[in-house]
Amino acid sequence: MQERIDAFFEFIYDRQEIWHKRSYLKQPAPWTSDPILNTYKFCNVYRELDAGTQAVCRYLQKPEIAPQVKLFNLTAYRFFNRRDTIEKLFGGLLNPYDFDFSALEQRFDECKRRENIFSNAYLIASRPFDPAYRPHDKHIQILLMLNSLAARIDDYYRALQISTAADGLAVIRRFVKFAGPFLSGQILLDATYAGDIVNYTADDFLVVGPGAHWGLNIIFGKKLNKAEADAACRRLYSMQEQRFSDLKRRTGKDWINIRWNNSAYPNTPYLCLHDIQNSLCEFRKYWRLKAQEKAKKRYFKAQS
Repeated sequence: MQERIDAFFEFIYDRQEIWHKRSYLKQPAPWTSDPILNTYKFCNVYRELDAGTQAVCRYLQKPEIAPQVKLFNLTAYRFFNRRDTIEKLFGGLLNPYDFDFSALEQRFDECKRRENIFSNAYLIASRPFDPAYRPHDKHIQILLMLNSLAARIDDYYRALQISTAADGLAVIRRFVKFAGPFLSGQILLDATYAGDIVNYTADDFLVVGPGAHWGLNIIFGKKLNKAEADAACRRLYSMQEQRFSDLKRRTGKDWINIRWNNSAYPNTPYLCLHDIQNSLCEFRKYWRLKAQEKAKKRYFKAQS
């Protein structure tokens, strides 16, 4: 188990070093000698550094945009989870106070004929919101759900604004049909970036997704139940300083030199609780590839 814990923290370092060399130092490729990291695409260690989250944050950081509008758009975005959704399909920011279902239905139908409009990063429930209208078209059912949510956006915002970190996920699940535990967590994480939607951070709550749970099973060598997985993730979070210190002593790899230097990031200079969870999911993919398991289509070849 200790060796796998060490491997997990070294994976975090090696993935972050790629970002540091590529985006901070502006060095040319290759950014790593690891054949797996050099061949396949993995999410950034910090969620905020991924392109999709940055696309959302460009709007979340603007004080002139009403928090209700931010909340509606970040909720809508995560159901499709593609970085160009806001610009290409939403046509800019959606207005919950003037939601045009018919126009969006036409735009999405046209785009769907040319390309995939959903990310394959995670699955969205396919049960219909309205079985009476195009029940087999997932994008239409999501638009119908958003049309209904638009009428309740003020109540949704107020409930989330007064929520605590312990009940924020329940608020989202109450208002947003189709939002299970994992997707609710993604929406709530986006809400923490806005500054005017919730009063807590990504370090204050935890949703262990299925990929991360699998990663924990690998590290701890047994099948953990939900409570055990939650505790194990928090355990890894709490041991970062010691483990990165050990990594530096063993290999010379110094986390402090490559970390994302953002004073507003929770738990600086180490990863917040959610990013430990996210890294577990990526580590699971890395570990399986290292074991020479067949790469499913969820693994993406790195772009040159």
